[in-house]
Amino acid sequence: MRAFALCLLSFLMTGLTTGLPTGLLGASAFAADAAILRVQPGDQATPADGSWPLGARQEHSLRVEVRAHPELPGGFLVEIAPLPGPKGPSQQAFRQQGQQKDAPRVCVGLASAARRDLYKTRAVELRIRASRPAQGLLVMTSSNTQDRASRDRVFGLFTAAGQWKTLRLPYGTLAPMPGWAEESGRLGLAPGDNVFRPDSVEDFCLGIEPGRLPDGGPLTLEIDALRFVR
Repeated sequence: MRAFALCLLSFLMTGLTTGLPTGLLGASAFAADAAILRVQPGDQATPADGSWPLGARQEHSLRVEVRAHPELPGGFLVEIAPLPGPKGPSQQAFRQQGQQKDAPRVCVGLASAARRDLYKTRAVELRIRASRPAQGLLVMTSSNTQDRASRDRVFGLFTAAGQWKTLRLPYGTLAPMPGWAEESGRLGLAPGDNVFRPDSVEDFCLGIEPGRLPDGGPLTLEIDALRFVR
């Protein structure tokens, strides 16, 4: 029972660093391996799928709202805006952190804490458009199936602007997260061996870094046809 409680606490803390909505993380996240979502090539993420939570939340001095796209069936609308008042110290800190190449990257946007088996797939594919030019961020964390406390986090960068853009982000091109050895220790996890394991993906976030909100103003991301593909 104590081991289970420690694992759950570690998972909740992990969510705080990936932009995952922590209110959605619970004991079910550590259910038996049979509960893992086994993804087939071409499977699409949609708002109708409860493993991709909708709604508004506040994190890192930002308000993040994810909802179904009103014009694109199966698409998402992600609105990210500073909270009213002066820029919070959290956002300032993340802006400074983003300028350090060896600092861990934090993602806010479309996030899921559902555990997935992506073994049969090789890449994330999607169409994206932004209300203003912005640098986007993809973050995924995988675990060792023999020891789920042993984890590796990877990331990839992309750009989004006013025109629709189709992206294909192969898992093999994602880079190990800088500073993950120290960060994982702080979270009570064990750093892995810098190998991303698609068969045990613990979390997923597609969005931006808090400190990279263009000019500090609001940003809207339109995400369509988000799929896991070969």
